[in-house]
Amino acid sequence: MEHETLTQLAAILAKHFADPRIVGTDIKDSLMQALASYVCYPQSLRAVERIPEEQRVAMMRNLLAPYEQRPWAQTNWILVRLWRGCGFGYRYTRLPHLLKTKPEDANLPSLQKPCPSLLLQRHMAELLSTDKDMAASFLNSVLNQLNWAFSEFIGMIQEIQQAAERPERNFVDTRQLKVCATCFDLSVSLLRVLEMTVTLVPEIFLDWTRPSAELLLRRLAQLLNQVLNRVTAEKNLFDRVVNLRLPGLESVDHYPILVAVTGILVRILTRPAGEPASVLLSDPCFQLHSIQHLLGEPAASAGPTAADTDYISLEEKQKVEEMLEFLTEESKQAAASTPTSEEDLCPICYAHSISAVFRPCSHKSCKACINQHLMNNKDCFFCKATITGVEDYSKPS
Repeated sequence: MEHETLTQLAAILAKHFADPRIVGTDIKDSLMQALASYVCYPQSLRAVERIPEEQRVAMMRNLLAPYEQRPWAQTNWILVRLWRGCGFGYRYTRLPHLLKTKPEDANLPSLQKPCPSLLLQRHMAELLSTDKDMAASFLNSVLNQLNWAFSEFIGMIQEIQQAAERPERNFVDTRQLKVCATCFDLSVSLLRVLEMTVTLVPEIFLDWTRPSAELLLRRLAQLLNQVLNRVTAEKNLFDRVVNLRLPGLESVDHYPILVAVTGILVRILTRPAGEPASVLLSDPCFQLHSIQHLLGEPAASAGPTAADTDYISLEEKQKVEEMLEFLTEESKQAAASTPTSEEDLCPICYAHSISAVFRPCSHKSCKACINQHLMNNKDCFFCKATITGVEDYSKPS
């Protein structure tokens, strides 16, 4: 009887949490929060899995709608709960650096033992694999929100650091600290959804016959490099603010964000295709030492500590070592093959070789620059002619 009641309630939540006929903000929020709570606990999550397949698939389709112009944080949180327990170093119930503090919080939904749903993950994979337009819209929206959340976080910790350096040590107010921590937590959860996606449906990024795959991979590489450089640079802003140990910023630490980035990198760089490595290496922000920090190298780095590595299996650590070895070799080869003439480089980013020619004007750039430009603008960078097509370009031998 209890199982039947839970399943009936799950069916109601799955059907109506995104029902366009419900316009009341409070009701919509309550339905979303109830569904989020349902996926936190094994018994209620199994109830969601018992509803008819058609309703489960419809629920997942609604969760994968683009994040723009709608409340997306709770949606993303639900997807993370379906994944938690499967990601790289993602089996903890409490962040390693918080193990000895606030034991009274152990019963919070966010600290329950991970209970991933392989069934709902499978539905997500099938939807993203078969509906290419939905996959591109969803991932572009996730990347947009990650760019926003992490940029906001960096801006806020700059203000916090400036306040800490004043003689009167007039720290920002509690509310701003909470918003800062929220932006950090959102960044980590968005990275986990990207890890989930690249694990379940790698072809979205790696199959370059898909129209949006190359652009998505380049955007992903750019964001990962930005995150790594901000978090791992020696004596950086992130380090200084973390070491302040301010009340309200307890969740801000190296481990959660570094292992989330590592999970994505390991997935895209341990496959046979060479494109991910070349895209990562060709990004102007790429620095090999940032990757080395993922293993806690050198000794004084801000990588995972010995205590943190208790949450990373030997198999996972071996994959990181193999990835680092592979990237080291690839970076040497890339340096040897870098175009020697400035004329061979894209005149927009000066990071990639020219690989695309525009029609009808015949101006050129790399594919990454023109593909990203065409998402919002159809005019040529240089002459403002309307671009009717883009063709592959290779320098005449």
